[in-house]
Amino acid sequence: MTDTPLTLVKAWTAARKRLEAAKIDTPVIDARILLLAAAETDRATLIGDPHRPLTPEAAMKFETFVQRREQREPAAHIVGKRGFWTLDLISDRRGLVPRPETEVIVDLILKTHAVDVPNRVLDLGVGSGTILLALLAERKSWTGVGIDRSEEALSLAGENASLHGLTDRVDLRLGDWHQGLDEQFDIVVSNPPYIPSAVIDSLQDEVRLHDPRLALDGGEDGLDPYRILFAALPKVLKPSGVFAFEFGIDQADAVMALAQSVPGLINLRVIKDLSDIDRVIFGTLA
Repeated sequence: MTDTPLTLVKAWTAARKRLEAAKIDTPVIDARILLLAAAETDRATLIGDPHRPLTPEAAMKFETFVQRREQREPAAHIVGKRGFWTLDLISDRRGLVPRPETEVIVDLILKTHAVDVPNRVLDLGVGSGTILLALLAERKSWTGVGIDRSEEALSLAGENASLHGLTDRVDLRLGDWHQGLDEQFDIVVSNPPYIPSAVIDSLQDEVRLHDPRLALDGGEDGLDPYRILFAALPKVLKPSGVFAFEFGIDQADAVMALAQSVPGLINLRVIKDLSDIDRVIFGTLA
């Protein structure tokens, strides 16, 4: 009597149940991501041919992936990539795992800027390159500068730029926010650290243990980076240029107050993400 082969759908179902038992937030999605990576296949195959057997090698790899996810390692780190906007980006411990809420910035900037007008973009705290590379991939005439204090994050951003053929249009620099910049830009974006220092150790293990602390820690009240960013805008943003900064839950009022304290920042508004949570502040320099 032969064993019943492990098929795609059986593997997916079993993994989903294990991740549910481990109290993973998104067990269905994570089980699918891990399975497709282990089986080296795509979603269309999973849907169209769910009873396709896994090879022994794929089954062994999938088991290892599921065990790692049960231990709270992010799925993006396990498979080595994460989708963001239209790009698949390399994802590992060197940078934050790209989050879908950050796509609000990309969507906003693209909707407010014509396709055929060249623009120069500055991304302060560029991390893995998420925002800047997504914008440049959509606008072929745009160029940009990404600055970060982390050499590891910059190396990851460089790999992502190379992966998507954007190296010639992006300048990645090691630095402390805007220090040393002598150029003004049409667009300034940032997803800075915004978690209060004392809160970090209470975050989910996926974040607390696997995202770089430098990319999380926003100081005592989580707002230290915004004090620097808003003060820098009159120097780094061209007149009539726009900015878009992500912020954390319940920070909208405080971030708006900081923006309103800077002379020349106008048309200030807060944008919600797809979960209807205040997520991005957007504005213009007069």
